[in-house]
Amino acid sequence: MTAVVPEQDRRTMIPHVYLSDLNKIAMYALAMGAPLGLVRHVTFLLNYLNTWLDQVKGSAEEAEKAARAVFDEAPARLQRQISRLLGSGRMPQRVLLARLFFPLVLQLAVVIPWQFAVSLARSAWDMLRRGVHGVPPLITAVVVVFVTSDAWRILGNGFTVRFTVVVAVFLVASALFLIRGNCWLDIDAEHAEADRLLADIRQSLPEGFHEFTRRGITAAPMVRPSGRHAVRIYLSYWALAAFALIIAAGFVASALIVIGTVLISKNDTVTMAQSVDVYRSLPGGFVITKQLLSLSFSLGAFAAFFLVAAQRPEDRDAFMKDVLARYRQALLVYSVYCRAHDRAPELTQVPLHVRPLQPAPECLSRPVRAVRS
Repeated sequence: MTAVVPEQDRRTMIPHVYLSDLNKIAMYALAMGAPLGLVRHVTFLLNYLNTWLDQVKGSAEEAEKAARAVFDEAPARLQRQISRLLGSGRMPQRVLLARLFFPLVLQLAVVIPWQFAVSLARSAWDMLRRGVHGVPPLITAVVVVFVTSDAWRILGNGFTVRFTVVVAVFLVASALFLIRGNCWLDIDAEHAEADRLLADIRQSLPEGFHEFTRRGITAAPMVRPSGRHAVRIYLSYWALAAFALIIAAGFVASALIVIGTVLISKNDTVTMAQSVDVYRSLPGGFVITKQLLSLSFSLGAFAAFFLVAAQRPEDRDAFMKDVLARYRQALLVYSVYCRAHDRAPELTQVPLHVRPLQPAPECLSRPVRAVRS
Protein backbone atom coordinates (compact mmCIF):
# COMPACT_ATOMS: atom_id res chain seq x y z
CA MET A 1 0.00 0.00 0.00
CA THR A 2 1.06 3.59 -0.65
CA ALA A 3 1.77 5.48 2.54
CA VAL A 4 -0.91 8.00 3.51
CA VAL A 5 0.62 11.31 4.53
CA PRO A 6 -1.36 13.29 7.11
CA GLU A 7 -2.65 16.65 5.89
CA GLN A 8 -0.54 18.61 8.42
CA ASP A 9 2.62 16.95 7.07
CA ARG A 10 1.93 17.96 3.45
CA ARG A 11 2.75 21.57 4.17
CA THR A 12 5.91 23.09 2.74
CA MET A 13 8.96 22.62 4.94
CA ILE A 14 10.76 25.73 6.14
CA PRO A 15 14.01 25.84 4.09
CA HIS A 16 16.41 26.16 7.02
CA VAL A 17 14.61 23.29 8.84
CA TYR A 18 14.86 21.17 5.69
CA LEU A 19 18.58 21.95 5.39
CA SER A 20 19.26 21.13 9.04
CA ASP A 21 17.35 17.84 8.87
CA LEU A 22 18.96 16.80 5.58
CA ASN A 23 22.46 17.63 6.81
CA LYS A 24 22.00 15.64 10.04
CA ILE A 25 20.85 12.62 8.05
CA ALA A 26 23.84 13.00 5.73
CA MET A 27 26.30 13.13 8.63
CA TYR A 28 24.64 10.13 10.28
CA ALA A 29 24.69 8.09 7.05
CA LEU A 30 28.32 9.00 6.36
CA ALA A 31 29.37 8.01 9.87
CA MET A 32 27.66 4.63 9.39
CA GLY A 33 29.54 4.02 6.13
CA ALA A 34 26.89 4.88 3.53
CA PRO A 35 28.23 5.68 0.02
CA LEU A 36 27.36 9.37 0.24
CA GLY A 37 29.67 11.80 -1.56
CA LEU A 38 30.61 14.59 0.86
CA VAL A 39 31.71 16.96 -1.91
CA ARG A 40 28.43 16.49 -3.76
CA HIS A 41 26.48 16.96 -0.54
CA VAL A 42 28.27 20.22 0.27
CA THR A 43 27.83 21.41 -3.32
CA PHE A 44 24.10 20.76 -3.04
CA LEU A 45 23.97 22.68 0.26
CA LEU A 46 25.73 25.65 -1.34
CA ASN A 47 23.48 25.65 -4.43
CA TYR A 48 20.40 25.36 -2.27
CA LEU A 49 21.56 28.18 0.01
CA ASN A 50 22.28 30.47 -2.94
CA THR A 51 18.93 29.74 -4.60
CA TRP A 52 17.05 30.22 -1.34
CA LEU A 53 18.83 33.49 -0.50
CA ASP A 54 18.18 34.77 -4.02
CA GLN A 55 14.53 33.95 -3.48
CA VAL A 56 14.41 35.98 -0.24
CA LYS A 57 16.59 38.80 -1.67
CA GLY A 58 19.69 37.95 0.38
CA SER A 59 18.11 38.69 3.74
CA ALA A 60 20.72 38.84 6.55
CA GLU A 61 18.25 37.14 8.89
CA GLU A 62 17.72 34.27 6.44
CA ALA A 63 21.49 33.96 5.91
CA GLU A 64 21.93 33.58 9.66
CA LYS A 65 19.25 30.89 9.73
CA ALA A 66 21.04 29.12 6.87
CA ALA A 67 24.34 29.11 8.75
CA ARG A 68 22.66 27.75 11.87
CA ALA A 69 20.87 25.09 9.82
CA VAL A 70 24.06 23.57 8.45
CA PHE A 71 26.41 24.28 11.36
CA ASP A 72 24.07 24.16 14.34
CA GLU A 73 26.72 22.29 16.38
CA ALA A 74 29.57 24.62 15.38
CA PRO A 75 30.76 27.57 17.51
CA ALA A 76 28.64 30.71 17.24
CA ARG A 77 31.61 32.62 15.82
CA LEU A 78 31.82 30.25 12.86
CA GLN A 79 28.08 30.48 12.30
CA ARG A 80 28.27 34.28 12.18
CA GLN A 81 31.21 34.14 9.77
CA ILE A 82 29.41 31.77 7.40
CA SER A 83 26.22 33.86 7.54
CA ARG A 84 28.20 36.99 6.57
CA LEU A 85 29.75 35.14 3.64
CA LEU A 86 26.37 33.88 2.48
CA GLY A 87 24.75 37.28 2.84
CA SER A 88 27.53 39.25 1.14
CA GLY A 89 27.25 37.59 -2.26
CA ARG A 90 30.84 38.65 -2.96
CA MET A 91 32.68 35.48 -2.01
CA PRO A 92 33.69 33.28 -5.02
CA GLN A 93 31.79 30.01 -5.19
CA ARG A 94 34.88 27.80 -4.85
CA VAL A 95 36.13 29.69 -1.81
CA LEU A 96 32.71 29.55 -0.18
CA LEU A 97 32.45 25.83 -1.01
CA ALA A 98 35.78 25.23 0.73
CA ARG A 99 34.67 27.24 3.78
CA LEU A 100 31.49 25.18 3.99
CA PHE A 101 33.31 21.92 3.35
CA PHE A 102 36.07 22.31 5.94
CA PRO A 103 33.92 22.31 9.13
CA LEU A 104 32.00 19.25 7.95
CA VAL A 105 35.25 17.39 7.31
CA LEU A 106 36.45 18.27 10.80
CA GLN A 107 33.18 17.03 12.25
CA LEU A 108 33.47 13.74 10.37
CA ALA A 109 37.15 13.37 11.29
CA VAL A 110 36.00 13.03 14.90
CA VAL A 111 32.73 11.17 14.35
CA ILE A 112 33.67 8.57 11.73
CA PRO A 113 36.61 6.85 13.51
CA TRP A 114 34.62 6.56 16.73
CA GLN A 115 31.47 5.41 14.92
CA PHE A 116 33.51 2.93 12.88
CA ALA A 117 35.13 1.43 15.98
CA VAL A 118 31.79 1.18 17.79
CA SER A 119 30.13 -0.35 14.72
CA LEU A 120 32.87 -2.98 14.38
CA ALA A 121 32.60 -3.91 18.04
CA ARG A 122 28.81 -4.13 17.91
CA SER A 123 28.87 -6.11 14.67
CA ALA A 124 31.34 -8.59 16.14
CA TRP A 125 29.21 -8.97 19.26
CA ASP A 126 26.03 -9.39 17.19
CA MET A 127 27.63 -12.10 15.08
CA LEU A 128 28.85 -14.02 18.12
CA ARG A 129 25.63 -13.53 20.08
CA ARG A 130 23.33 -14.61 17.25
CA GLY A 131 25.58 -17.36 15.97
CA VAL A 132 26.64 -18.78 19.35
CA HIS A 133 24.48 -21.86 18.85
CA GLY A 134 26.84 -23.01 16.10
CA VAL A 135 30.06 -22.44 18.02
CA PRO A 136 30.09 -25.39 20.50
CA PRO A 137 29.88 -28.12 17.81
CA LEU A 138 32.44 -26.18 15.79
CA ILE A 139 34.92 -26.11 18.67
CA THR A 140 34.17 -29.76 19.45
CA ALA A 141 35.02 -30.71 15.87
CA VAL A 142 38.37 -28.90 15.83
CA VAL A 143 39.36 -30.02 19.36
CA VAL A 144 39.44 -33.60 18.05
CA VAL A 145 42.15 -32.49 15.61
CA PHE A 146 43.74 -30.22 18.21
CA VAL A 147 44.63 -33.01 20.64
CA THR A 148 46.29 -35.28 18.08
CA SER A 149 50.08 -35.28 17.79
CA ASP A 150 49.95 -35.32 13.98
CA ALA A 151 48.23 -31.91 13.97
CA TRP A 152 50.91 -30.47 16.23
CA ARG A 153 53.73 -31.80 14.01
CA ILE A 154 52.12 -30.58 10.78
CA LEU A 155 50.54 -27.26 11.86
CA GLY A 156 52.50 -26.46 15.03
CA ASN A 157 55.69 -25.25 13.36
CA GLY A 158 55.24 -21.59 14.19
CA PHE A 159 54.47 -18.75 11.81
CA THR A 160 56.05 -20.23 8.71
CA VAL A 161 55.20 -19.90 5.01
CA ARG A 162 53.16 -23.10 5.33
CA PHE A 163 51.12 -21.53 8.14
CA THR A 164 50.42 -18.42 6.04
CA VAL A 165 49.36 -20.47 3.02
CA VAL A 166 47.05 -22.71 5.03
CA VAL A 167 45.30 -19.80 6.76
CA ALA A 168 44.98 -17.83 3.50
CA VAL A 169 43.59 -20.80 1.56
CA PHE A 170 40.96 -21.60 4.19
CA LEU A 171 39.85 -17.97 4.52
CA VAL A 172 39.70 -17.36 0.76
CA ALA A 173 37.77 -20.60 0.22
CA SER A 174 35.39 -19.58 3.02
CA ALA A 175 34.81 -16.19 1.37
CA LEU A 176 34.04 -17.86 -1.97
CA PHE A 177 31.38 -19.99 -0.27
CA LEU A 178 29.92 -16.97 1.51
CA ILE A 179 29.75 -14.05 -0.93
CA ARG A 180 27.53 -13.72 -4.00
CA GLY A 181 28.33 -12.09 -7.31
CA ASN A 182 25.27 -9.84 -6.93
CA CYS A 183 25.61 -8.37 -3.45
CA TRP A 184 22.08 -6.90 -3.59
CA LEU A 185 20.65 -10.39 -3.14
CA ASP A 186 21.94 -10.14 0.44
CA ILE A 187 21.65 -6.38 0.98
CA ASP A 188 18.30 -5.30 -0.46
CA ALA A 189 15.27 -4.92 1.82
CA GLU A 190 11.60 -4.38 1.12
CA HIS A 191 9.29 -2.37 3.34
CA ALA A 192 8.54 -4.91 6.08
CA GLU A 193 12.18 -5.90 6.53
CA ALA A 194 13.29 -2.27 6.31
CA ASP A 195 10.95 -1.38 9.17
CA ARG A 196 12.43 -4.15 11.32
CA LEU A 197 15.99 -3.05 10.60
CA LEU A 198 15.28 0.61 11.35
CA ALA A 199 13.42 -0.28 14.55
CA ASP A 200 16.75 -1.38 16.05
CA ILE A 201 18.28 2.11 15.61
CA ARG A 202 15.15 4.24 15.90
CA GLN A 203 16.33 5.94 19.09
CA SER A 204 19.64 7.03 17.58
CA LEU A 205 18.26 8.34 14.28
CA PRO A 206 18.25 12.12 13.76
CA GLU A 207 14.86 13.76 14.24
CA GLY A 208 14.96 14.86 10.62
CA PHE A 209 14.76 11.25 9.51
CA HIS A 210 11.36 10.85 11.13
CA GLU A 211 10.25 14.23 9.78
CA PHE A 212 10.93 13.08 6.23
CA THR A 213 9.32 9.66 6.69
CA ARG A 214 6.19 11.37 8.08
CA ARG A 215 6.01 13.19 4.76
CA GLY A 216 5.90 9.95 2.80
CA ILE A 217 9.60 9.58 1.99
CA THR A 218 10.31 5.88 2.36
CA ALA A 219 13.51 4.01 3.12
CA ALA A 220 12.58 1.02 0.98
CA PRO A 221 13.20 -0.11 -1.63
CA MET A 222 16.85 0.79 -1.19
CA VAL A 223 18.43 3.27 -3.56
CA ARG A 224 21.11 1.54 -5.60
CA PRO A 225 23.95 3.93 -6.40
CA SER A 226 25.89 3.71 -9.64
CA GLY A 227 29.50 4.33 -10.62
CA ARG A 228 32.14 4.56 -7.92
CA HIS A 229 29.51 4.51 -5.16
CA ALA A 230 28.32 1.10 -6.41
CA VAL A 231 31.94 -0.07 -6.26
CA ARG A 232 32.11 1.16 -2.65
CA ILE A 233 29.08 -0.94 -1.77
CA TYR A 234 30.62 -4.06 -3.30
CA LEU A 235 33.91 -3.43 -1.48
CA SER A 236 32.05 -2.91 1.81
CA TYR A 237 30.08 -6.12 1.21
CA TRP A 238 33.26 -8.12 0.66
CA ALA A 239 35.01 -6.46 3.59
CA LEU A 240 32.14 -7.27 5.97
CA ALA A 241 32.05 -10.88 4.80
CA ALA A 242 35.81 -11.14 5.40
CA PHE A 243 35.39 -9.49 8.79
CA ALA A 244 32.76 -12.07 9.77
CA LEU A 245 35.06 -14.93 8.80
CA ILE A 246 37.95 -13.41 10.74
CA ILE A 247 35.72 -13.00 13.80
CA ALA A 248 34.61 -16.64 13.57
CA ALA A 249 38.19 -17.85 13.09
CA GLY A 250 39.49 -15.62 15.86
CA PHE A 251 36.83 -16.77 18.32
CA VAL A 252 37.61 -20.46 17.74
CA ALA A 253 41.36 -19.82 17.82
CA SER A 254 41.02 -17.94 21.12
CA ALA A 255 39.07 -20.83 22.63
CA LEU A 256 41.76 -23.28 21.50
CA ILE A 257 44.53 -21.10 22.93
CA VAL A 258 42.79 -21.07 26.30
CA ILE A 259 42.28 -24.85 26.18
CA GLY A 260 45.88 -25.46 25.10
CA THR A 261 47.33 -23.16 27.74
CA VAL A 262 45.47 -25.02 30.46
CA LEU A 263 45.89 -28.59 29.20
CA ILE A 264 49.15 -28.66 27.21
CA SER A 265 52.35 -28.19 29.19
CA LYS A 266 55.78 -27.32 27.83
CA ASN A 267 56.82 -31.00 27.97
CA ASP A 268 53.63 -32.06 26.19
CA THR A 269 54.40 -29.57 23.44
CA VAL A 270 57.86 -31.07 22.95
CA THR A 271 56.36 -34.56 22.82
CA MET A 272 53.68 -33.68 20.21
CA ALA A 273 55.40 -30.97 18.13
CA GLN A 274 58.98 -32.25 18.50
CA SER A 275 60.05 -28.73 19.55
CA VAL A 276 58.93 -25.85 21.71
CA ASP A 277 59.29 -22.06 21.55
CA VAL A 278 57.82 -20.36 24.60
CA TYR A 279 56.10 -17.15 23.64
CA ARG A 280 54.87 -16.17 27.10
CA SER A 281 55.20 -17.76 30.55
CA LEU A 282 52.24 -17.37 32.90
CA PRO A 283 51.86 -17.85 36.67
CA GLY A 284 51.26 -21.43 37.77
CA GLY A 285 53.59 -22.95 35.20
CA PHE A 286 51.31 -22.31 32.24
CA VAL A 287 52.95 -21.35 28.93
CA ILE A 288 51.82 -19.95 25.61
CA THR A 289 54.00 -21.34 22.84
CA LYS A 290 54.42 -20.45 19.20
CA GLN A 291 53.41 -24.00 18.36
CA LEU A 292 50.13 -23.53 20.24
CA LEU A 293 49.42 -20.21 18.53
CA SER A 294 50.14 -21.42 15.00
CA LEU A 295 48.07 -24.59 15.49
CA SER A 296 45.16 -22.64 17.03
CA PHE A 297 45.07 -20.02 14.27
CA SER A 298 45.32 -22.70 11.57
CA LEU A 299 42.39 -24.60 13.07
CA GLY A 300 40.50 -21.34 13.55
CA ALA A 301 40.78 -20.68 9.80
CA PHE A 302 39.62 -24.25 9.15
CA ALA A 303 36.68 -23.70 11.51
CA ALA A 304 35.59 -20.61 9.54
CA PHE A 305 35.69 -22.69 6.35
CA PHE A 306 33.76 -25.51 8.00
CA LEU A 307 31.18 -23.02 9.31
CA VAL A 308 30.22 -21.66 5.87
CA ALA A 309 30.90 -24.74 3.72
CA ALA A 310 28.61 -26.94 5.83
CA GLN A 311 25.74 -24.43 5.99
CA ARG A 312 22.36 -24.99 4.41
CA PRO A 313 21.23 -22.17 2.07
CA GLU A 314 18.75 -20.82 4.62
CA ASP A 315 21.42 -20.83 7.36
CA ARG A 316 23.83 -19.02 5.06
CA ASP A 317 21.19 -16.36 4.31
CA ALA A 318 20.48 -15.84 8.02
CA PHE A 319 24.22 -15.60 8.74
CA MET A 320 24.70 -12.92 6.07
CA LYS A 321 21.69 -10.96 7.31
CA ASP A 322 23.34 -10.78 10.72
CA VAL A 323 26.69 -9.81 9.21
CA LEU A 324 25.18 -7.04 7.06
CA ALA A 325 22.52 -5.77 9.47
CA ARG A 326 24.25 -2.48 10.40
CA TYR A 327 25.38 -1.74 6.87
CA ARG A 328 21.86 -2.33 5.55
CA GLN A 329 20.59 0.13 8.16
CA ALA A 330 23.08 2.68 6.84
CA LEU A 331 21.86 2.13 3.28
CA LEU A 332 18.23 2.58 4.36
CA VAL A 333 19.10 5.91 5.99
CA TYR A 334 21.00 6.82 2.82
CA SER A 335 17.90 5.99 0.75
CA VAL A 336 15.82 8.46 2.76
CA TYR A 337 18.55 11.07 2.25
CA CYS A 338 18.53 10.50 -1.53
CA ARG A 339 14.76 10.84 -1.82
CA ALA A 340 14.67 13.93 0.43
CA HIS A 341 17.52 15.44 -1.62
CA ASP A 342 15.77 14.80 -4.93
CA ARG A 343 12.46 16.24 -3.68
CA ALA A 344 13.96 19.47 -2.34
CA PRO A 345 11.98 21.78 -4.71
CA GLU A 346 8.71 20.00 -3.91
CA LEU A 347 9.28 19.89 -0.14
CA THR A 348 10.42 23.50 0.30
CA GLN A 349 9.17 25.38 -2.80
CA VAL A 350 12.70 26.60 -3.51
CA PRO A 351 13.16 26.64 -7.32
CA LEU A 352 16.36 24.59 -7.35
CA HIS A 353 17.59 22.40 -10.19
CA VAL A 354 18.46 19.07 -8.56
CA ARG A 355 20.66 16.42 -10.08
CA PRO A 356 18.91 13.24 -8.88
CA LEU A 357 20.74 10.75 -6.67
CA GLN A 358 18.28 7.96 -7.50
CA PRO A 359 18.20 5.99 -10.74
CA ALA A 360 15.67 7.39 -13.19
CA PRO A 361 12.87 4.82 -12.57
CA GLU A 362 12.82 5.71 -8.87
CA CYS A 363 12.74 9.50 -9.30
CA LEU A 364 9.13 9.95 -8.25
CA SER A 365 7.49 12.92 -6.60
CA ARG A 366 5.32 10.65 -4.50
CA PRO A 367 5.98 7.85 -2.03
CA VAL A 368 7.54 4.76 -3.56
CA ARG A 369 5.56 1.54 -3.50
CA ALA A 370 7.27 -1.83 -3.50
CA VAL A 371 6.20 -4.06 -6.39
CA ARG A 372 6.61 -7.81 -6.38
CA SER A 373 6.90 -9.54 -9.71
